Amino acid sequence: MYDDLSTLAFPPSSTAFFFDFDGTLAEIVEDPRAVRIAPEVLEALSRLHRMSGGAVAVVSGREIDALDAFLSPLRLPLGGAHGSERRDPQGRRHQVEADRQSIERVVEQLNRFAASHEGLLVEAKRTSVALHYRRRPELERACRELARAVADTSGLSLLEGKMVAELKLSGRTKGDLVADFMAEAPFRGRRPVFFGDDVTDEDAFGALPRWDGVSVKIGGGPTIATHRMPDPAALHAWLRGMAGPPSGGTERAGSS
Repeated sequence: MYDDLSTLAFPPSSTAFFFDFDGTLAEIVEDPRAVRIAPEVLEALSRLHRMSGGAVAVVSGREIDALDAFLSPLRLPLGGAHGSERRDPQGRRHQVEADRQSIERVVEQLNRFAASHEGLLVEAKRTSVALHYRRRPELERACRELARAVADTSGLSLLEGKMVAELKLSGRTKGDLVADFMAEAPFRGRRPVFFGDDVTDEDAFGALPRWDGVSVKIGGGPTIATHRMPDPAALHAWLRGMAGPPSGGTERAGSS
């Protein structure tokens, strides 16, 4: 049983808004490199950023540079790589040190496996490696077993999401990113709301009671979130309603 989100008010002046990216701001697609965010969603996000005095952040498993490319020309506070990197509201970057040799060894292992299974995609990041099997869902068990075995021998942490298994250097999570943002202006002192669709967002949901926050699960599946929306389209409609009608082009927000 989930509370109706429509019964809650989110005054932009006293709310901190956090959004996952894939499956939340953007629809899930087979190839994660082909994802797009709808222009009207980007415009609404830009307006909400302005209305809230900058208290809008995207917190994702993607890296900051990739998020910037998808969100361009909007430039927001960002949390990336499931907790391993962050750009604060002043534009400063914070990131976990990367052990490139460990990452490269895992990339080689997963690439060997993917080479013999058409449709799999290995995504190498600065502090993690993701094995995507959305195009080959029948290989889920094999992919997860391989990822667990690699995690056991590499010392990396395993993070399992929707049609993806990711091996990462850092033990930090999206919950840590939310806490980082909530400790600084303009997020500090506000009530946070976090929208996310995947199991990796559960860490952020679990952190929110510290600030009497609101957690919103997008789509189906088990969750600790107290509220739910059926799909990204429902979130996009809510976001457009929160932001109001457009008043011009998408702004460039924040500092570089």
